Amino acid sequence: MAVKEKTIVVTATFVTSLLSYLYAKEANKDSVAYVMVGGFIGSLLGEGIAEAINKNNTKNQNNNNGNRNT
Repeated sequence: MAVKEKTIVVTATFVTSLLSYLYAKEANKDSVAYVMVGGFIGSLLGEGIAEAINKNNTKNQNNNNGNRNT
């Protein structure tokens, strides 16, 4: 996993954890469970986004390499 991919996953995890914490505090709920679930969902989202970006970059690179040979 490249540094850029790790940054995307960490950022998504942090943002969703923070949002779930703020929600729990606003709703006067126990924040631990919400932060754990929010972090898990954020890591899944981050992995999906990083994979989509990586796939798109690979596809673009392959298309560019194919255009140079013609």
